[in-house]
Amino acid sequence: MTANDIGKTIDLAGVASFASLVELLAQELGVPAGLMQGQLPNGPDAFNQLHGEIDLNSQGFVRKLSLICKPGAPLTMRFSTSWGADRALAGGVTADYYLSASVEQIMPQGRALARYVEDIFSVQDRMVTLGHGSKLASMNVSASQMEAFERDQSGSLVSTHTPKGVDNV
Repeated sequence: MTANDIGKTIDLAGVASFASLVELLAQELGVPAGLMQGQLPNGPDAFNQLHGEIDLNSQGFVRKLSLICKPGAPLTMRFSTSWGADRALAGGVTADYYLSASVEQIMPQGRALARYVEDIFSVQDRMVTLGHGSKLASMNVSASQMEAFERDQSGSLVSTHTPKGVDNV
């Protein structure tokens, strides 16, 4: 052990909080937690990052939530969505969110965060299909399936958008 190694510790409470957050999100989203790992680039005294993944795959969408936590840095949440045959990340939509609160501060609101995760993936699901009109046109969806979908959706599926500063006359 050198003089530079003295005082280096791994915050086990922080590691436990991160693991708890990943588990809570997975539970709230109804899926098993995926990969969780820590990076030790120069041995056990050089711990510098935690990485957790949650996969939410359904209805032809491949969704991955990656949570990345570094000591003294904001929690990073990377949302990746791809659809259909274009499973490659380059063929999908990716968004990074940086939360300025620590994992310990976020934990009490983990259930709310899970709802926000669902909202973000909902938007990405709609965005990832942009540019795939030919695939959508060739799909066969019966009228009864469309009616059932419309009944299941709360509120109007299509709404009128009025830009700011434009008066409705």
